[in-house]
Amino acid sequence: MVSTDHTEPTDVVDHLLWRDAQTMLGRHAQPDHDGRCVWCGSQWPCQPRRLAQRAEAASRRPWREAWTARHDLNGLRALPGWRDDLGGPGRWGPTNRGPFD
Repeated sequence: MVSTDHTEPTDVVDHLLWRDAQTMLGRHAQPDHDGRCVWCGSQWPCQPRRLAQRAEAASRRPWREAWTARHDLNGLRALPGWRDDLGGPGRWGPTNRGPFD
């Protein structure tokens, strides 16, 4: 089956990397009133945001550069301390509340 979804820019070389970058950019989208990322609570701009910006730029470069950036992105996701920053909003959600708060 062929996908007809044309939401990606035409100059994107690595579509998977571009989509992953868009997901992370959407999560780590803005600072709160204290200058911290609303998703992970790190100082703005947070490291996941900067990584996503680099991945988005790399997705438009020749495949060797995009491939390297994709492995950098996925390699950081495997690190235990980065899982919350890259894949989830803090430990229990965007407000870092416990499950029973």
